[in-house]
Amino acid sequence: MGLLPLGERLQDIRNLPSQSVVAVLGSLAESYDLFLDVDPFFPMQVFSFDLADLIFWVCLPQRSHFEATYALFQEYKALHFPLEKFEIVVNQANLPGAIAPKEVNRFFENMNKRVLAYMPWEDLLPEYANTQKVLIVENLQSEWVKTLRILLGRTYEVKPTVKRWDSSSNYEEIGQGADFLWKSTAPAPQASAGGEEANKSATTTSTGPLPAFWDELKTKMHKNVVAAMETERIRISEDPNQNEENRHRVSSIIENLIQREPNLALSRAQREQFVQELVDEILGLGPIQGLLRDPSINEIMVNAFDKIYIEQKGKLVLLNLRFRDDEQVIQVIKRIVAPVGRRIDESVPLVDARLKDGSRVNAIISPLAVSGPTLTIRRFSAKPFTFQQLISFGATTPEMIDFIKACVLARKNIIISGGTGTGKTTFLNMCSGFIPEDERIITVEDTAELKLMQEHWVRLESRPPNIEGKGEVTIRDLIKNCLRMRPDRIVVGECRGAEALDMLQAMNTGHEGSLATIHANTPKDALSRLSAMCLMAGTDLPVTVLVDMISSAVHMVIQLTRFSDGKRRVTYITEIYGKDGVVFKLQDLFLFNLQTITPDGKTVGDFSACGNVPTFYPEFGHKGMSIPLTLFQSPEQKKKGIVPAAPAFHGGTAH
Repeated sequence: MGLLPLGERLQDIRNLPSQSVVAVLGSLAESYDLFLDVDPFFPMQVFSFDLADLIFWVCLPQRSHFEATYALFQEYKALHFPLEKFEIVVNQANLPGAIAPKEVNRFFENMNKRVLAYMPWEDLLPEYANTQKVLIVENLQSEWVKTLRILLGRTYEVKPTVKRWDSSSNYEEIGQGADFLWKSTAPAPQASAGGEEANKSATTTSTGPLPAFWDELKTKMHKNVVAAMETERIRISEDPNQNEENRHRVSSIIENLIQREPNLALSRAQREQFVQELVDEILGLGPIQGLLRDPSINEIMVNAFDKIYIEQKGKLVLLNLRFRDDEQVIQVIKRIVAPVGRRIDESVPLVDARLKDGSRVNAIISPLAVSGPTLTIRRFSAKPFTFQQLISFGATTPEMIDFIKACVLARKNIIISGGTGTGKTTFLNMCSGFIPEDERIITVEDTAELKLMQEHWVRLESRPPNIEGKGEVTIRDLIKNCLRMRPDRIVVGECRGAEALDMLQAMNTGHEGSLATIHANTPKDALSRLSAMCLMAGTDLPVTVLVDMISSAVHMVIQLTRFSDGKRRVTYITEIYGKDGVVFKLQDLFLFNLQTITPDGKTVGDFSACGNVPTFYPEFGHKGMSIPLTLFQSPEQKKKGIVPAAPAFHGGTAH
């Protein structure tokens, strides 16, 4: 049996690099059976405690020592150490004024702890009470033998766990001085029926396979925690600070309940995961609450209670996360839609809503969702992307941004077109940032998602019908109403129906500089779809009239595309400069040329101007903006030194 005086040998470990710390501790775990003299105030105590399967905590029989021990145990409990790993040993039990064993045990009852042994220093009084796990001294000559027997007997009762040092270590966290929690894998218990191993769980996480009793324990704890919350009057609040305090209080309740579970075969990392999952389930959105804390996740898709996908860096990934059952998914959906006045049940089995951070939510349940409740969350950045960030992402170029900014300032009506998930709302947010601060902006959306930075901004959001089929307010109603609100700019989150006609009428009646998004694959398709949506208004307008309205109202279409590697780019900036009969006259000003796809799936290409100057170019100069004609040079024109000619300007209209 190897013995190591840890307090002395680890004094220099503070000066070691983080990689060496892992190697040293891993070596200690393999080389020694007992560690002696660990200073509880030494910074490396957490590491040494993680190395241990049993810890003898030695203190003096004085109230100050017990209070210090109690306070430290509360800290270790917050770090998810199982307190059953600690055994309390009272040293120098014959000190004058020593507290009696009954009082000592009463002191630790709140933590469900009792004193394992009393160790004499010189002489030990034989009249100590006969309490559980307390050494009873009958013969002073054998007192040390009895104490040693108790300590060694407790040692042999403990089955060592296997530590996964290399796979669970995060050098960066250690190097940054973070509170790093070592993870160990406890031996999986045997199931009560059939002798099957309890680690055959449906879920595997970074802490290793979860035991089979995981969900059962969570269900049991859930009921007890809710009961404790009722007793302590903990209520879910809309205040973020109050919610944070509630999370801390509920975590403490769960930790106390876990400590009372005897022989719970969970490692410290699994205890930490269990507490977080249960808090998220009670106060948050269950398994997906942790995903919402990760800003790198763009979309969360729950296809079924046991199939959760995310989109990260443009790729779809199936996670080892799951809800308990379909009912839990439905409860999470109801928790999302209730604060925004929406509802979901058999009579209203689909709903659109939003989270507090602006994320878009769509949910659909039985009988429409045959495979089970389905939840889709489209996430947006807490702070909208700036044009500098979009340029750094490779979504556009500085030249294209300069032109778009000039168009917004010149009050050109712009349609942003693209497929699902191409970044239309993100790009619309960026474009709206160019609108001057002294202009009144009114946004109209089905579900409020836009986050404008201007002060003078009014948000309007549609409303679905109630359970009686009444009270619906459509996008079309809001567009009609906002015309009476003295808008300088109208921004429509998405045109998807008859509201397109009202938007075009607004653009044609003095509300210039409006912005909107539309689902389409090309600029030409966007105009065709715009025509079709106008016909949905029920007015039998001739096609020639529609073409006239669109060609005079819409000045430009910006097309966005999402490529196979997840990259989102501006692929076309196209001007509408008139019509020829019922055909729109279009000219591409900028485009993205896809050149190749690398073996690892990355798309490679370049942006370029097309050599065409917009017909409204002279308006830039009349409004005090200096846009060089070289901005529109195509690569061939640059090679030949040709500068495109600017169109003439007559009576306020470019030709």
